[in-house]
Amino acid sequence: MIIRLKRVFLVLLIICIFSLFFINHKAILKIVYPLKHEEIILNEASKYYLDPYIIMAIIYVESKFKPEATSNKGARGLMQIMPATGTWIATMINDSSFCEDDLYNPEINIRYGAWYLAQLKKKFDDNMLVVLAAYNGGEGNVDRWLKENKWDGSWQGSDKIPFAETRSYIAKVTKVYSKYKYLY
Repeated sequence: MIIRLKRVFLVLLIICIFSLFFINHKAILKIVYPLKHEEIILNEASKYYLDPYIIMAIIYVESKFKPEATSNKGARGLMQIMPATGTWIATMINDSSFCEDDLYNPEINIRYGAWYLAQLKKKFDDNMLVVLAAYNGGEGNVDRWLKENKWDGSWQGSDKIPFAETRSYIAKVTKVYSKYKYLY
């Protein structure tokens, strides 16, 4: 009798959990895929004619929206910008007050990351897969891969990208992009 009650309780519990998930699946997914700094993201995306969901996806993959994130290679902040890249961007946009710790400031990090994405987008003719590869694997590497026909810039050919990390990065950002577009 007690075993039977336990089974009934377990079945009811499972039904309740599934019901909650299907009723509130978006709310649950928003916990897994949070959105912070939305106003900054939307402003910078608008300023540079970028899809805000790509910025959201990059931030999620790079730092999970943690402004204090630092990679083992030294990349900093939400969009994981290397200090040397940050210094170069500051020079390009005439930000004479920039210091490397500014990359931990969400507003500056997103502004610099969006500016850099816009530059890559122009350079690579709006091919966002190539832009993502360059953002992760480096502009020079992507230039070389394309020039030497190691990769044609297509999704179908992405298995030819020489860096496993970059192949994985493109797949992750693309998946997360669709989640953010669905949720927000």
